[in-house]
Amino acid sequence: MSPGRTTELIIEQHPDRLPAQPPTVTAPRPAAERRVNYRRAEDRIAHREKVLLARALDVLASDVDAEARLAGLLRLLARTAGARHAAVLADGIERRAAVAVDPGEPVAGAEALAAWLDAHAPRSRAVRAASGRAPISFIVGNAPTSLEPAAMPDRDEGPEGDDTTHYAMLPIPSAGDVVLGFEFGRAGDADRLAERLPPQLARHAAVALALVTDQLATERELASLRARESERTHFVSTVAHELRTPLTGLRGFLELILDGRVGDPDVERDFLERSRGIVGSMGDLVDDLLEISRLESGTLGLDIGPFSIAEAGGQVAANLLPIAIDRGVALRTSLPPKMRVATADRRRVEQILTNLAGNALKFTPSGGSVEIVGRVDGLVAVLILRDDGPGIPLEDRDRIFERFHRMASHDRITGTGLGLPIARDLARRMDGDLGVASVPGGGSSFVLVLPGPAPVDPKLIDATLETALSDEEDALDERIVRRALAAAGREVGSGGLLRPVAGGRGGGEPARLRALPPIRPGPTSA
Repeated sequence: MSPGRTTELIIEQHPDRLPAQPPTVTAPRPAAERRVNYRRAEDRIAHREKVLLARALDVLASDVDAEARLAGLLRLLARTAGARHAAVLADGIERRAAVAVDPGEPVAGAEALAAWLDAHAPRSRAVRAASGRAPISFIVGNAPTSLEPAAMPDRDEGPEGDDTTHYAMLPIPSAGDVVLGFEFGRAGDADRLAERLPPQLARHAAVALALVTDQLATERELASLRARESERTHFVSTVAHELRTPLTGLRGFLELILDGRVGDPDVERDFLERSRGIVGSMGDLVDDLLEISRLESGTLGLDIGPFSIAEAGGQVAANLLPIAIDRGVALRTSLPPKMRVATADRRRVEQILTNLAGNALKFTPSGGSVEIVGRVDGLVAVLILRDDGPGIPLEDRDRIFERFHRMASHDRITGTGLGLPIARDLARRMDGDLGVASVPGGGSSFVLVLPGPAPVDPKLIDATLETALSDEEDALDERIVRRALAAAGREVGSGGLLRPVAGGRGGGEPARLRALPPIRPGPTSA
């Protein structure tokens, strides 16, 4: 360095709140297979290890989301082992399995592999007895074509595998309770799994899977946080609107009274009665908001146990009978013997039924009927609330379970718009579910399904609910047909025969009912 010259260190300055901006490093081209012959087995394993690491890095560095990278890694492992599918099972906070499937591919084979892996993975007898089935995640995603590995060079040559399925698994002790599972078309391929994925290759696979699953968990958490934040913002704005409207009315009534602008005592009393009604509706809204808060935070206490379906349904009917009489609506019950039980929180079930029956009484016209039905279908308890109301249009059938959603025709009906969302959340918290079947002009049927005498598989709950809703919709269709025939002076007898009604316009011999016009709108042919 010459005298008189100084050297200054250049440091990029940036605000403390922003991270440093590193240089951009692009990913190299994907690894290509060039080696064909090997001198010895150690040389072959070392080369396969190098290829697996290079391809795994290609997948991890690809410009796709974490789910697609996980799918790419599972496909890479399947191709490396010469298998049809690869699955991974891990015991973490929750025991879970994941298997990759192609878009549009049937999931039956992949589901069978994951279920087999969950059933046969090494576990102690106590852990196996205490834990249930592991949830299965089907990872659907296409990695870029350049990342799809070619068939491994040491793959068995010979005839293609038949339709027989062979499973094999490979525990990875260095990664904890992690097991890889594979589906093969030939028994010989399954027997050679340990040769194709020796311990060092399995360890590299576990490291890559750990990286991508951690990225996937981070992405899911960020997406969940964003969704919650958006929902919270929408919820707060909706609550503010729901409170502002009655508060404006309440303030107007009180200002008129306090300013002495109401001279008639009867009018003043009417305004006070209206104000009390507004305060009551606001109190109901606050109570519902607190209920939702407890449901979302998980602090809602549930006293789960068996209870009599007949006693719960009968108690709800008895409590609502005065309202039904006042509205001129017939309230009926069709309940099983007292020995038939459901397993849930009885107080919460009565709360759900009370909410459903209260809505039914609001929308059923005078002279109509509301019915509470209970039964046990196998291992599942079914509670149905039927009404003679106007029915729910198809486009509103799912939205009625959204918070604050109110149908356009229900603007004059009092309510917070939170009763049905709370009812469904409560049902699902008790391992049950709630759905609705409805036909415009034929009424509605709300179906609540709960575990019967003992806990049941969630799939059985879903299947029972779907069957019950289909049966209820058919019954509502039949109700409309009967009403139409009664208006025309005929009724449907046994065997689908039409017969005249006394005093009706129809007459003549009974004729078999062959066809009826469609009840719900559907596609029409030109």
